[in-house]
Amino acid sequence: MGLINKKKLRAAAFIDFEHWYISMEKIYRKKPDIGAWIDMINERADLREITFFADFSNPSLNKEISKIREYTNKIVETKNPNPHSEKDFTDFIMLDHIYQKAFADDNTDIFILFTGDAHFNSVVAFLKTICRKQVGVYGVKGAFSSQLKSTASWWVELPTDSDLLKPYYDMILKNIRYLEHNLKPNQNVTFINTVNSVSEHYSADKQKVRGALQSLIDNGYIESHEEKSHRKMTVTLKTNWDKLIADGLWVAESLSGNLFIKKTTVTPQTEVPQKKRKAPSKPRRYKKTSKA
Repeated sequence: MGLINKKKLRAAAFIDFEHWYISMEKIYRKKPDIGAWIDMINERADLREITFFADFSNPSLNKEISKIREYTNKIVETKNPNPHSEKDFTDFIMLDHIYQKAFADDNTDIFILFTGDAHFNSVVAFLKTICRKQVGVYGVKGAFSSQLKSTASWWVELPTDSDLLKPYYDMILKNIRYLEHNLKPNQNVTFINTVNSVSEHYSADKQKVRGALQSLIDNGYIESHEEKSHRKMTVTLKTNWDKLIADGLWVAESLSGNLFIKKTTVTPQTEVPQKKRKAPSKPRRYKKTSKA
């Protein structure tokens, strides 16, 4: 008998976009990647409904509306109608929508919240114990209530460790690809020289570069081998470009030649390519939800 595919549970998501956007900007100088987040949820559940909540009178948040509409038209404005009050209504309005959904719809299996606020502890407990629903909570690392995490059925912090390492992956892979095209046959790409070369050229933190390179090795994208050279042990690297391309971490070069490498005479492991031409960004593969 063949394996029976397990049907994904139906999910509804409620996003405190102020928490997501402002926390990402303040802590990581990054903006929310809505499409990547939806892809992450779709691996776990059948996402049927997404609602965004925020005070979109904030100019920065207002600019994000067009991006949100690529995935849903359920956008709830939470601006305080009293111009003389600074009270934030986002939590209250979002809570109201969650309770209404819980009472009116019994077809939702998972409630997904994106917030870091401990004010949502009560609704999470209510959904779990009274409604017998699974509750997943996403929040921004560094602005995520530990109490809220402990109350949820499961939780995820963003950005993930992989997200934080991706910029370093790009630096490392460009450096290695360049060297592979310029080293002499008897020369190898090595661990320590790659770390030193990348951190120097990009003015990047050496420990973060080292951690990113080790992560690429641990995940099977780069093989490391110990070799004895001049009475010393050296860790040489061999990159699995096919795996990197398959997983979207590298874009294949064109058939006419390398997209950014120019053949030059360099001192091995000390120089990296000048940024004369930028390699294409990772292709977007987001699954957009149907618009309401």
